[in-house]
Amino acid sequence: MIQSRLIRSYWKRKLYLNYSPYYEERFLFRLFKSALLLLALVLVHAAGMMLLEEMSFGNALWLSITTVTTVGYGDYSASTWQGRVITTVFLYIFAIALLAQLAAEFFDYRTLNRNRKIKGLWRWKDMKDHLLIINTPNDHTEHYLHQLVEQIRLTPKLEAIPIQILTRKYEKGLPDSIASRGVVHHRGVAENNENLQAVNVTTAKYIILIARDAADPISDSLTFDVLSRINEIGTNATVVVEVSQDINRERMKKLGADVVIRPIRVYPELLVRSLVASGTEEVLENLFTHEGDHMIRLDFPFKDKIWSDIVCRFVTSGAGIPMAFINDSGVHVNPLSNTVCSGTGIISLTKSSQRVTVDDAKKCLL
Repeated sequence: MIQSRLIRSYWKRKLYLNYSPYYEERFLFRLFKSALLLLALVLVHAAGMMLLEEMSFGNALWLSITTVTTVGYGDYSASTWQGRVITTVFLYIFAIALLAQLAAEFFDYRTLNRNRKIKGLWRWKDMKDHLLIINTPNDHTEHYLHQLVEQIRLTPKLEAIPIQILTRKYEKGLPDSIASRGVVHHRGVAENNENLQAVNVTTAKYIILIARDAADPISDSLTFDVLSRINEIGTNATVVVEVSQDINRERMKKLGADVVIRPIRVYPELLVRSLVASGTEEVLENLFTHEGDHMIRLDFPFKDKIWSDIVCRFVTSGAGIPMAFINDSGVHVNPLSNTVCSGTGIISLTKSSQRVTVDDAKKCLL
């Protein structure tokens, strides 16, 4: 039992060291030290060839390098027994073995860094002008992130921007559906200045601060804490913040949020639009509230009307703002101003205090 615990403790400690900064510094130092030792062996052997075989420095160094790399062109070789002894001891016994170890260490280091990138333990020090997503929803995380990233990539202004996610999830790596879109992540809690600095909040172009739980008011407190830390570190990024409670909107704005939006998990498009056209989120959110403006459908036939004329007549008559017309082929949203329209109905945007009837709409088009 004790032996089993010791073994488990050893492997846990080894795994931790493999991903700690201390291990990385020690690893690089060992790699550098091995390279210096190899260089010393090659130079000592070259000096021996110059002394014992009467070679020039260039030829002696060439012999040492081709021997230690096991290329062995054979254009130069040691002819004296003393030269052969030095070659055997310094190159065959030590240098070649050291070179093999050095190569193995280098590939191990590359593998270690690759694993750290996959598992979200890598710090992308050179990343700047990127879009940083802080936190991920607790529920349906992969589906939401896939939709969000998809909308970002479909937006011309954001299609090529680097994307990084700070999240507690994805210990084994991001799903392929997200990673394949050029997204990387750093694993850690957002309520930590060191993690925020690791994802380069100071050099980010956009920051999206997602509410972990859209229905839990406590989520706003966590968001407020993260936003205050970002404010403390400093950033010039456009900051978009999700809030669960409308009462917290002003608090977020006072702390530096440029855009404050409700968490709407089914439509991440709204969040993306708020990034590229700040203010549109307020218009769109207004349509989702009962007290705000709303769409009405007015069913009546009309024929051969220019869309710009329809809009002007509706607005001047107080019948709202036409947003679409309906015909047998479907709903046509925001057609061009010179479109000639025939249909069976119009969808109009009206104030909640307005009462617009079909008869009012018909009069607009007389």
